[in-house]
Amino acid sequence: MPDSAAPSELDREVRIGPCHFPVRIRAGRAGRTAREELSRAFAALGARRFLVITEGRAPLGLRADDPLGDALAEVLAALESTESVRAPAPTPELAPVPTRVPAPVPAPVPAPARGTAVVAVGGSRLLRAAAQAAGAAPLVLVPTTLTAMCDAAVAVHWDADAGCFRAPALVWSRPGLLRAAPAERSGLYPLLRNVLAVCPYHFDSVAARLRAAGRYEPATLAGFVALCVDARSAVLDDDPLGRGRGAVLEYGTPLARAAGAPPELGLLVAGRLAGRLGLLDADGRRAHRELLARAGLPTAVLPGHRATGPGAPEWVRDLEAGLELVLLDALGQPHCTNGSLLTPVRAADLRAVLPWTQAPAQAQAQGQGQGQGPLPAAIPLARVTVAVAQAMG
Repeated sequence: MPDSAAPSELDREVRIGPCHFPVRIRAGRAGRTAREELSRAFAALGARRFLVITEGRAPLGLRADDPLGDALAEVLAALESTESVRAPAPTPELAPVPTRVPAPVPAPVPAPARGTAVVAVGGSRLLRAAAQAAGAAPLVLVPTTLTAMCDAAVAVHWDADAGCFRAPALVWSRPGLLRAAPAERSGLYPLLRNVLAVCPYHFDSVAARLRAAGRYEPATLAGFVALCVDARSAVLDDDPLGRGRGAVLEYGTPLARAAGAPPELGLLVAGRLAGRLGLLDADGRRAHRELLARAGLPTAVLPGHRATGPGAPEWVRDLEAGLELVLLDALGQPHCTNGSLLTPVRAADLRAVLPWTQAPAQAQAQGQGQGQGPLPAAIPLARVTVAVAQAMG
């Protein structure tokens, strides 16, 4: 994973199930070269009009040095020079989308009109919702967070109405735009998960590049994204729904969701739990702690107040009932139970490794309040319609 790489070295042709699609990872800052390349990609879609879907937390005034604003500005500039844009798309009526969206994510926009290509610019939830809404229309995904670049953008979804899988026409990842604001440490979860559960042969190179301060050069972030794209496409190649070996991509997340905790905490607890069950040795558990420490993430779970009974938080009741989890026999080697990567874990074992903690009220309040202010349903431009959805993270 070199610190500098030519664009061609970071291009990926991803295969997931029956679908193939390109992922373009560009480490550089916004500039004419990237806009021209993106403009050519838009023109190649042959669309008569474009519908750009973005997040409500970034007004079209566009703050300087904001990854979402920079990416949206680059997309609009590329579309303005695309000769195939000839007419505005119909203005959609957008329903507010809650911050916490259960799977499957409901589409925030109606199906686009014939001849329209959809361009989604935003975080993970918005990309997934746009993929559901696009239907058969060409779809370009422009992820604006590290997590989205590493996970949500590299996926296909099942179109139940058409009875087939749908894939993006292009994923345009610009980790160079993240340099202005330090990458959120929790955004590193997909990278840490992949190194621990999918491709441990990258452990030394990734560990050497992690920084506790959370600041990275664009080329380093681009290398992280490329590694995650490779790992994700490898396990989903013949398992597009992630129900077989692709289940390893859920390593740590059920524990984190059940406890209302950040995803990286789920990695720590999963390693501890595998050790308690006699699966993962001390070196494997130490590797979990080392990666988190190098990334500036917590390496300990603090005990809190245990609440049980009908009034207990939902995550407490989930843990009391036990969970089915991906656990590791060794780094990169998921434990198999009766042909499945999901191992039933008793509540007693969960209690032994995870002190009961209350979901962080402050974090919940911040998440629930984000992006709830009044927002315009759509903002038409000269030749492109830009739909602004509620902030989705």
